[in-house]
Amino acid sequence: MKKRIVGSGSSLQGAFTAMIFLLFSAMVGCSLYLDDENLTDFYEFRDFEILELGKNISDVVLDPAGQFLYLADYGNNAVLRIDVSGAMVVDKALTLGSHPIALDITPDRRTLVVAFNGESNLKLVDLATFTVVDTIFISLVEINDIACATGGRIFISGRTEPTVVSVQLPDKEEYFEIIRSGELLASPDGNKIFVASSNIALKYDVSSGVAIQEAWSAPFEFQAKINHFVMGPKGDQVFLCVTDKNDPTRVQDVVAYSTDNLTYTGKFEIKSAGMAVAVSKDGKRIFVAPAAADPDGIFIVEFDGQTKLEQEYYMVAGDIHARGLVIDHDDRYLYVIVNTPGNNDTYEPYNNRTYDLQRIEIH
Repeated sequence: MKKRIVGSGSSLQGAFTAMIFLLFSAMVGCSLYLDDENLTDFYEFRDFEILELGKNISDVVLDPAGQFLYLADYGNNAVLRIDVSGAMVVDKALTLGSHPIALDITPDRRTLVVAFNGESNLKLVDLATFTVVDTIFISLVEINDIACATGGRIFISGRTEPTVVSVQLPDKEEYFEIIRSGELLASPDGNKIFVASSNIALKYDVSSGVAIQEAWSAPFEFQAKINHFVMGPKGDQVFLCVTDKNDPTRVQDVVAYSTDNLTYTGKFEIKSAGMAVAVSKDGKRIFVAPAAADPDGIFIVEFDGQTKLEQEYYMVAGDIHARGLVIDHDDRYLYVIVNTPGNNDTYEPYNNRTYDLQRIEIH
């Protein structure tokens, strides 16, 4: 289909290259410019709606009320609360612990749970006051992901451990689960846990208190790095962004599975591995962030959830972070964690990959 671009145009790098080319032509006293009647629009950084952060962001979740985004600031050991009700602003920053890596909100919508890659505990943050109300110590080191289920259960995976542990609130007792480690999701009713591991996706029934493996997908046929694993708002599909660890060019799409039995329900072809995915509340619009740039720039691609065909293109201001895409509750905006040009010369930790927040209006 013919590309319809929604948002800004070509990248800063293209504009800079064109400027140098024209200056060089003037200096040598001759015209090297050939008018092929193909117009190119160049846009500057300010043309995007950007909140400049310059920080290494590892995860992002949206407040249940929709007023705030919560960002895990990995390099500065903090969680940022971003007010998105008007112009995007950093409302508060809460220093918590060593390298926050994963965020989730409890089903009662009252508590933000923060997991750390640099220490073996979870912090519970009250959403109303944005203060730490409890700390839960666990046995895992280098935590990878968390999932909050109903009944006060939190499931936790580690980067080096083969299986998952859980803690039960309010007593904070830890349990070792027979659940493979990986990226975690809880079903809306909290009775199922979904895992995207390095070579397969799995589903477990945890309603009885004992994890029972209930379904599994076809194997990936390669060792995968999981970039993003999300469940659609309707709870009927999970969407998976993976990269082949040994061949980053091998994966060309994002895949979806039925939550009933993890059968393959389709793919969204983007010509590169997916970095992040978001789904509209009716499940009909799928937004995918590719790893590779288009010749015209970097875009989020909107797909029709039924036909799996491309519908719209939304330009972003730089490279997109894994897990770095969410959609607001009214399907009005996409929020994207982007590595914008020129923001890597700060004194922030890990300043070779520092990120900003971009807001994109959905059409």
